[in-house]
Amino acid sequence: MSQISFQFRQMAQRMWFLPAAFSLGAIVTILIAYYGARYAPAADKLPFTVPSNGVVSILTILASSLLTVSVFALSTMVSALASASQSTTPRAVPLIVGDRSAQTSISIFIGAFLFSVVGIIGLSSGIYSEAGRLLLFAVTIVVVVLVIAALIRWIGQISAIGRVTETIDRVEAATTRAFDALSNRQLFGCSVLRGEPSGVPLVADKIGYVQHIDVSKLQRVADEHELQIAIVSRPGAYAAPNWPLMVVMGEVDDETRERLANAFVIGDSRTFESDPRYGLITLSEIAGKALSPGINDPGTAIDVIGTLVRILAAHREDDGPRAVKYVRLSVAALEPAELLEDAFRSIARDGAASIEVVLRLLAGLETIAAGEPEYAEVALVTARDAAERARVALTAKSDLAALERAAAFAR
Repeated sequence: MSQISFQFRQMAQRMWFLPAAFSLGAIVTILIAYYGARYAPAADKLPFTVPSNGVVSILTILASSLLTVSVFALSTMVSALASASQSTTPRAVPLIVGDRSAQTSISIFIGAFLFSVVGIIGLSSGIYSEAGRLLLFAVTIVVVVLVIAALIRWIGQISAIGRVTETIDRVEAATTRAFDALSNRQLFGCSVLRGEPSGVPLVADKIGYVQHIDVSKLQRVADEHELQIAIVSRPGAYAAPNWPLMVVMGEVDDETRERLANAFVIGDSRTFESDPRYGLITLSEIAGKALSPGINDPGTAIDVIGTLVRILAAHREDDGPRAVKYVRLSVAALEPAELLEDAFRSIARDGAASIEVVLRLLAGLETIAAGEPEYAEVALVTARDAAERARVALTAKSDLAALERAAAFAR
């Protein structure tokens, strides 16, 4: 993904984007109805005519009702965001804001409202001919159908948006997409980086987090100057003047240095794009919030554990050949130890006193350990750590006995 594509996708997920696009589309539709009337048949050849006050009446009803509906939909969305932030984690809020289905419904309401207002202004000023009024009437019928469909869909959406289970599903989907985006065995199409790279370190000119890397741009610059580039800061890494983004082997002047640094998008916060570890951390935070004394919901933590196991089991290193697309670039692979630590360490800490959570966590780690050897040893180490924490936190003999039976695979 190029930087332009990445920036556009980030902008398209903002709450204002779709309403603005639909509003612009509404205005364009009004103009098409006006100018399109020039190419319509003469008035006496039209199938029927529509009086101006008839269309105005319909548009007035739409304008007056959709203003209320739009305000209600937006207030519902704000309440859902607040609920998700309090019951899960603030890190999951951008996924709710970027929900296409909810944005589309709200956008239809706002766009139809603006369409009605502009249409009323045009009809009241008398700028439409009989053919123009007929075209506007036809478009108005289509808008009414869209509004009714959006209302029906919104009724179904408000029952789920902002709920804990729905938020977990959205984070799982975002994390899965992030793993899928890391083509070629999570290496962006680059060769694998082994050991410490040598060369000229290049750092970021601002402090933040790496949100995106335009590897195709890095490859072009490397081809022009015959460089070998080792990417040491993946998306999600903390960028600072004392931590390099990449290490370059070859001659690098100031202009080349700037071009290479501009291939990295640095932002104030992490994003789910190309950063699956952020998704694992977010899911772990949801489980931690559920295990807090104020909420005390071990069932949600158990649900999160199952989700994490499902994600990690589905997106391990594949057995296929590693096709290197960017031959001058290398990047370190995601370490299984880092992935399992992001996913389970805080749950093992916060859920150590809950035997239900501990048993489910150990069962999930046993599932992971039964898979690839690369993950097996890390899963065993994580299971031993979780069992040790539980031995300290649990007091009932029956709970301790159940713990020992569940942790037997990790001895």
